[in-house]
Amino acid sequence: MNTSIEFSNLSVPVKELPDFSKAKLVPIAKKYQYVLWFNFLLLVFFFVGLITGFYFFIEEFPRIILKIASALFLVILLFTAIETFKGFPKRKFGVRELDIIFQKGFFFFKETVIPFKRIQHVEIKQGPILRLLNLYSLKLFTAGASSGDLVINGLDLQTAEKLKAKVLQVSEDKDE
Repeated sequence: MNTSIEFSNLSVPVKELPDFSKAKLVPIAKKYQYVLWFNFLLLVFFFVGLITGFYFFIEEFPRIILKIASALFLVILLFTAIETFKGFPKRKFGVRELDIIFQKGFFFFKETVIPFKRIQHVEIKQGPILRLLNLYSLKLFTAGASSGDLVINGLDLQTAEKLKAKVLQVSEDKDE
């Protein structure tokens, strides 16, 4: 009895690979920018409070360290402000037959493509800040490590529910 299995792993020319950059991407809700700026202000208040506390309440703390920390804070502040302002228009998502695409970032641009067959379950979430703006987050849990999970923030409820329904429909189709 011969039980050999034939193995095949042929090369695929680069020109024949699918071009997901042609997928139609939709920007997230503009209101989500308020959430990003709110987070930015929290960062500002935290660092200002920390540096002010060290300056006024710990007199023996070396002033040179406070100056270095303040300079570092200004660099982080500038970086975060530019990332928030310039990176927001790059926050987009798209859906194709077999996968979902999400991109974000200005300094560190990231584009994630997740095949529907890798998604194990879907969750629609809304924290207190998103609730104020009537926005939602869609979290896609993938097979494997949690680093493969995808969260799309800044969706209206109708869009989040449509995306969730699409993912569930595709996963039902693959189970049949």
